[in-house]
Order: sequence, then C-alpha cells, then structure tokens
Amino acid sequence: MKRWTVGAMWMSARAKNALRRRARVAIVSGLAFIAALVTFVLIPRRASRVATAVAARIPDRPDSQPTLNARIGALATIASSDSLLAIARRQAAQALAQSIDTLPFYLIPRRDSLTARIASLGRLIERAQSSPLPSSYRALGTSSELRGIPIVQSLLDSLALIERERETFGALGGADPLAIALSARANSIGRSLVAIGVSRRNELRAALQPLLPPRAPPVVATTVADTLALHGQRNEAIGILNAANKSLAEIRERNREIDAMSAQARQIANVDAPPWAMLASALVIALALGFAVSLLIELRNPHIADVREAEQTAGTRVLTVVDPREQIVERARRQSDVETPPVIDVISDTYRILYLHLSSLDAPVNAVTITGDDMDIASAVAVNVASIAAYEARSTLVIDGDPVTCGVAGALRVPPDPGLTAVLAEKVALSDAVVFTTIGRDQTLAVLPSGKRAGQPTPASVKKVKEDLERISARYDMIVFTAPLAQTRQDPTTVIPSSDVILCARMARTPLRELSSAVETLRGAGMRVHGLVLWNAEPPMLRTREELLAAAKRPPREVGPEPVGQATR
Repeated sequence: MKRWTVGAMWMSARAKNALRRRARVAIVSGLAFIAALVTFVLIPRRASRVATAVAARIPDRPDSQPTLNARIGALATIASSDSLLAIARRQAAQALAQSIDTLPFYLIPRRDSLTARIASLGRLIERAQSSPLPSSYRALGTSSELRGIPIVQSLLDSLALIERERETFGALGGADPLAIALSARANSIGRSLVAIGVSRRNELRAALQPLLPPRAPPVVATTVADTLALHGQRNEAIGILNAANKSLAEIRERNREIDAMSAQARQIANVDAPPWAMLASALVIALALGFAVSLLIELRNPHIADVREAEQTAGTRVLTVVDPREQIVERARRQSDVETPPVIDVISDTYRILYLHLSSLDAPVNAVTITGDDMDIASAVAVNVASIAAYEARSTLVIDGDPVTCGVAGALRVPPDPGLTAVLAEKVALSDAVVFTTIGRDQTLAVLPSGKRAGQPTPASVKKVKEDLERISARYDMIVFTAPLAQTRQDPTTVIPSSDVILCARMARTPLRELSSAVETLRGAGMRVHGLVLWNAEPPMLRTREELLAAAKRPPREVGPEPVGQATR
C-alpha cells in the first residue's frame, strides 16, 4: 500500500509538471489541432471514393435454395428409413417367447413382500457400506428387519455412547489419539451391524427362492423383415445430407465475406460529421496529445514538482518558495516605489523568511553565495535578500560574479562596467568599482557589478581581490555574492567570500537529476548548503547589458512638480 501511494504521488507530480509546461502543451496541441482539422477535411473526400470502389467489387450472393431442398429431402429419407427400421426391430422382439408365472395366487403377496423387504434392507446395507457414518449405521440398526435382534440394540447403545464422547472433542478433535480411537470403535460397531444386516438379507433371500417362477427355455428369434434395402437407402441419404451441409457452410462463409465487404464500405463512407463535431474532436485530440507529449517528456526527465520532492532529492530543506508577486495598488502611489526596480519585493514575506534564516542562526551568516542553474533567478534572489537587509538598516554589499548575464546590474538597473572583472584584471581598484543605489526612500545598497569578460585572471590578482574583500568586509554587515554553479567553490581560482551557499531552483524547470548533482557538487567542493529557494513564478525580467549601456548614455529625465492631490508619502 505504501509503495502504491508513493507511485501515485510520483505520477501526480509528473502530471502536475506536464500541465505547468503551458508553452510546450500549447505548441504540441496547436500542431495536433491543425493536423486533425486537415485530416478531418481530407479523409471524408478520400473515404467516399474508396467506399464507391469497394461497393463496386462486392459480388452477388449465391442461391442456397436448391441446396436447402436437397438437405430437407435427405433428412426426410433418413427419418423414413429410421421409422421402418424401428418397426422391424419391434416385430422381431415380439417373436421372443415369454415365461408364464405358475405360482398360486395366495403366495404372490408373500413373494412381493419378501422382495420389497430384501430391496429395502439392501438399500440400507449399501448406504452403510458407501457412507460409513454413525447416521448410516443407526438407520440400518433401527430398520424393521434388525430392530428385534437383541445384539443390535446393544450395538446401537454403544454407538450412541461413542458419539457423545466423540462430540466433546469438537471440530478440532481429528488429530487427537482418543478421538481417532473412538472413530475406529464406531466403524467397528458399524461393520458388525452391516454383517448382521447381510446375514438377515441372506435369510430373506433363502425364504424367497422357493416362491420364484421357473426360468423359461430361451426362444430363438426369427427375422421378420429384410432391412438391407432400408440401410442402403439411409446411407445414400446421409451422403446427400453431408454434401448439402458442406455446400451450405461454403455459402455461409461466402455470405460472411460479402457482409464484411459491405460493412467495410459503409464504415469507410460513414466518416463525415458536422463541423462542430470535427472542431470538438480535433480540440480533444489536440489537448490529449499535447498533455501526453508533455507527460512523456516529463517522465523521461523528471523536474521539481513540489517542496517535498525537492527536499527528498537534494537532502536539504527548502527555505522559501517564490510565488507570483501580488500587485498592491496602494504601494504604487509613492515616487520611491514607482522608481524601484520591479524585481525587488520587500513587501511580501518570501525573502524576509530567507533573510531571517541567515540572520537568526547560532552563528549569523555575514557572507553568503547564491547560485543556481538560472543566473537571472539567482541574481533576483540575491538582490531581494540584500534589499531586505538594507531595509533592516544593515549595510549590505552585492557582488555579481557572472559576467555573462550581468544579472545584478540588470535587476538594480545600474551600469555593468566597470565591475569585478575589471578589478581582477587590475584595471580599477575595488573601491572605485563599487557603486551605490537607493532602494526605497533612503535605503542605500552597495553593488559590485560583474563587468564584461576580460580573460582568465591570474592567481596573484585573485589573491589580491580576496584580500581587498576581507578588508572591506568590516564595513558591511552582509555580503551577498552571486556566481554560477561551476564557479561556486573554495579554491585559489575563485573569489567566493565564504563557504555558505543557497541554491536556487525553478519549479517544473529544474530536473531532479541536475538538482541532486548540483548539491553533491557543492558539498564536494567544500561548500555548506543552507537550503533551497524554489522559484514558482515567471522568470524575472532583467535588463540586458545592451539596455543598461543604452540607458547610461541617455540624459537623466527631469522630474517636474507633483500634481495637486497626488503628494507622495
């Protein structure tokens, strides 16, 4: 039962993920819908032509009436021959001599009485022998023929006493030695009663023997009719009947083939339907096929379906789940809320729970690395954790370690250059690459963008950047670092500030196999995985490097006086 429940839960999770892939289901369903409509339009036209061709090839049905007449005649001949043969047999049987009963009439009742008594006693003896049970023995002993014998009454009393003792053992007494001994004693008494009954039957037979009539001598029967011609006529009729049956079987088989061809022609021609039925059928087929294809792909490569499955696969707990963000109209009236990047969410408790987990441990985490298979999601989570820390009046530094996506700069809408790559290339100092942005009304957040890729850094430059980070970490209460999975490790080639990691995964998008591999890789690299963040919403809309560079070249927009009645808080 437990295995069945686990299997049902697993299949339910796969079906849930298959339905979440709306784009895949929509594409496959759309293609299937178009194909079904085209098929429903083309098939009736072709089916009409094929049905006409099939109907033209259907032959005429064979005439079975002559064969039926021959069969009926053969049956009549056989019946007539059998009747004549039966009459001849009766005439031959009547020619046999029969014996005459010469017994006086006053002895016939005695003979009949003895015959009935012998028959009744024989039935009781046969019953006792075929069913050796106490009830059979008791019936034989209490019969009218044995009731007056003194030893029979003694045996019946002994049999009754044995039955009462045998009943004390109940249904489970078959294996008890005493019960077996009682059963054997009962059978012995029964055999004695049978022997007495057989002796009494022999006595009755001896008394009946003088009353039986004498046997008549055998009389030889004579033939009264010649049946040779009747047998010949009957055999000829049987041959005709067999031929007619074979011919009728062939006609029936031919008719079945003709019926099958006719049904095929009707089935081929009966493919037309009203337009609304075609549309409904195409829609049902398309939806079923889209879901089936999505489910098959999900079964071949399962993805995260819920919190329980993610925790079982990763071997660590889920810290928070990022659900679709709720739009609060009242929060959009302040100018600071309007200018805040749309990725930042400091209203809901989603990221606050994650921040409280990091800050409420026995040893609070002052530097954490956030990574995942989707760096846009990891950057959005990192920016929101840093924003919550800034709202808690903690000086926070966000470092972007992925120069490919520039996710932190795209989320906060700050210039991506110069950044960490320029510091590693020793083109700019670390303090000069840090930029500051305002979150909300007066919360300030320090940001170190990723910059653009500038080649492989040297071990000396990596060591120098690590020393600079350790030096400036005294200015900040929390450092949030984002880096791809391949770079999240503690070795001389990376500038990861600490071994504390939070892994981000996307619901219904991150495969279970990749999640388990990522956790094992991080732990094998010496990182401490605090938990998972599950993203259960649409991907964050971050600005690209080109959009950030174009926005940096445009002059700042001048903000005019606020309209009357729309003062900000």
